[in-house]
Amino acid sequence: MSLGEIFSDAIKYPFSDITKFVIIGIISLLASLTGVFSSFGMDGVAVQGIAAIIALIFSLILSGYALRVIKKGIEYSDDIPEIDFKTNLIDGIKALIINIVYFIIPAIIAFLLLGASALIGAGINHMVASMGLSVIVVIILFLIFAIFEMVAMARFADTGDMGAALSIGSVFEDVKRIGVVNIILFEIVALIIIIVALVIASAVSLIPYIGVIIATIVLGAFFVLFYYKALGLLYAGA
Repeated sequence: MSLGEIFSDAIKYPFSDITKFVIIGIISLLASLTGVFSSFGMDGVAVQGIAAIIALIFSLILSGYALRVIKKGIEYSDDIPEIDFKTNLIDGIKALIINIVYFIIPAIIAFLLLGASALIGAGINHMVASMGLSVIVVIILFLIFAIFEMVAMARFADTGDMGAALSIGSVFEDVKRIGVVNIILFEIVALIIIIVALVIASAVSLIPYIGVIIATIVLGAFFVLFYYKALGLLYAGA
C-alpha cells in the first residue's frame, strides 16, 4: 500500500464503530487521569497518588490494546478489536519491557557521551562545542532506536513473541524491508495529522467543565485507533 492509501484507511478506521470508539476514549481518559485532575485543580498529594496508580494501570491496558489494533492493520481487517482487560494489561507490560530494552542502550550511551564531553571539554567554548556535538549524536541515536522500537512493536503484535520483537537482526531486516525513508515519511505525516487533531481537541477543551473530558476521550481514542492501525498497514504493506 502507498502511504496515501494507508492514511486514508487509518483516518476512517476510528469511526467505524462509535461504541468501541467511546469505550477506548474512556480508557484513554483514565490513562490520563492525573492531567485531567490537574486541569480541575485537584492537585492534592493523595488524590494525585491514586490518580497516578489508576493512570498507570490503564496506560498499560491501552498499550496492550494498541498491539491488537496493529494486528488488525497487519491483517488488513477493518474490525476494531474488543477490549480484554486482562490480556491487554499483560501485553501492555510486555510492551513496556520491550520499550525499556530498546531505549536503555541509547540512554546509557547518552549518559556516557554527555558525561565524557563535560569532563574532556577544556574551557567553556570547547565544552559547549563538545556538548553540542554529543547532543546531536544522542538525538540521532535515539531516532535510530525509535525506528527499531516501532518496528519491533509491530513485529511483536504480529507474532505475539517477545523474542521476535527483541531479535535485533530480524527487526533490522524488517526495517530494511519497509525502508527507512518510508518510515520517516510515515512518522512525519502521522505527526501532522495528530497535531491537527490536537488543535481541534484543544479548542474543544475550552468548553467549560466538560471540554477537557470530551477532548481527552476523543483525542485518545482517535490516536490509538488511527496511529496503530496505520502502523500495522505500514508493516504489512511494505
